[in-house]
Amino acid sequence: MASYRSQAQGNLVKRDCLLYSYEDWGLDQIGSRHFERHHDLYVGRSQQRFDVLILRDPFNLLASRLKKNYLAVKPRRRDVVDLWLQYAKEFVGETRYLSHNRVCIDYNRWVCDRTYRQTLADQLQMTFSDAGLNTVRSLGGGSSFDAQTMDGQATAMDVTNRWQHFANDPHYQQLLTNPDLWLYSEKIFGPLEGIEALKSA
Repeated sequence: MASYRSQAQGNLVKRDCLLYSYEDWGLDQIGSRHFERHHDLYVGRSQQRFDVLILRDPFNLLASRLKKNYLAVKPRRRDVVDLWLQYAKEFVGETRYLSHNRVCIDYNRWVCDRTYRQTLADQLQMTFSDAGLNTVRSLGGGSSFDAQTMDGQATAMDVTNRWQHFANDPHYQQLLTNPDLWLYSEKIFGPLEGIEALKSA
């Protein structure tokens, strides 16, 4: 099998399934005509493509990123809140940057709802399995809060209450001042327990 370095030089190999992450890139960038013209050159031709958008509520996402000191995003002249809002607008269907069998995943629901995970597997034409659900990957150092200490018991991590760690942090509070952040969070995730306390923090 060709090495990753060789593949990066264009010597692509056939795969049963290729997952490629565009984390922290703008949807207008990866959905642009210019990018699409070069897609097969970058990752090879696919028999079938899915555009998967995974969205976590902003309060826990921002807490995890702040914990990791990782707030920078790829697009120039945008910050992490701008990018989350762009993803949220795509999630609710206000924009249509993703055009290849778009599947939007509510991370909060995915974490706790087995039936939802089964439904997503059907949408992605995959055989459902919860194998690996309790695994914490080493890539990127694992969890922002727990590193890899919870590997093997990932479902026990309190991923929906990370915001509590930064509730009184001025930097974190500043990230939440955009009213659209609250609006789209409510549209997608509904009322989140305890979050209203952040408005008066």
